[in-house]
Amino acid sequence: MIDTANRFNQILIIDSIPKGELNTARRLFDDISTYANAYPETSPAVMSVRVESACEFLEVLSECADRANEKDIIPMLHLECHGCEQGFQFADFSILDWQEIKAPLTNLNIATKMNLMVAVAACTGGAIAKTASLSDRAPFWGMIGPTDSISPTDLESAFRALYTTLIQTGLPANALKAFEASSKPGQYWRTTALGLFKNGWAAYKSTYCTEQMLEIRAKRMVEECRRRGLQPLLTVSQKRQRLVAHEPSAYERFRRGFFMEDLFPEQAGRFAVPLQSSGDNG
Repeated sequence: MIDTANRFNQILIIDSIPKGELNTARRLFDDISTYANAYPETSPAVMSVRVESACEFLEVLSECADRANEKDIIPMLHLECHGCEQGFQFADFSILDWQEIKAPLTNLNIATKMNLMVAVAACTGGAIAKTASLSDRAPFWGMIGPTDSISPTDLESAFRALYTTLIQTGLPANALKAFEASSKPGQYWRTTALGLFKNGWAAYKSTYCTEQMLEIRAKRMVEECRRRGLQPLLTVSQKRQRLVAHEPSAYERFRRGFFMEDLFPEQAGRFAVPLQSSGDNG
């Protein structure tokens, strides 16, 4: 079985909790730093940075990308701020929506060579998955975030279990089990770029590749060719057959771009998901 796991050598806690509120980011850093000192053989470096604004957050992402490129420092990002379905709100109440976050996050994922893990300790933080699109590069390797509004104490409990177990054991699988045991069912969304790609392709198939939609697409394309005077002019049936025949190459083009195989050919095969395993039911 091909190993699609990510690698990281740093846990970076980004603190943008407004002043006057319970600062769970600072408490989390204090807790897991203690564990990191006790288990140096299994612990990645634990770092913390305070950001007041959306602009400062974007600067941190850029600096992380520089360190990844220059020093091979691969962070697991842990962001503590306020959030909603549309994006993040920072300590000074400035806001970033998903489209504003997408490019800087993707650039960091490129710098880490498709290894960026993002944990979001913010209400509805799981909505960061909206930054992923089948036709673009993956903005992260994987993510964890709440599905709805959530209390600071619930966030603190779950993420503390995640990181302390990871540091003690060095095993991400054990850490995720501890995280799930410390949270309520359905409270968090945890997924990977691989899972998002499979779901995205399945959605594309169910939307654009039904019998009805293939017929509509074929008719539209034939009419466009007729309007432009292109020859030879295929029939609707012939154009439809070409659409079906083109599907494997289209899938492969999306897959290679999303998982950055064109940028990192040495990783060819890391996310080599066959078409029949992509959620495609024919």
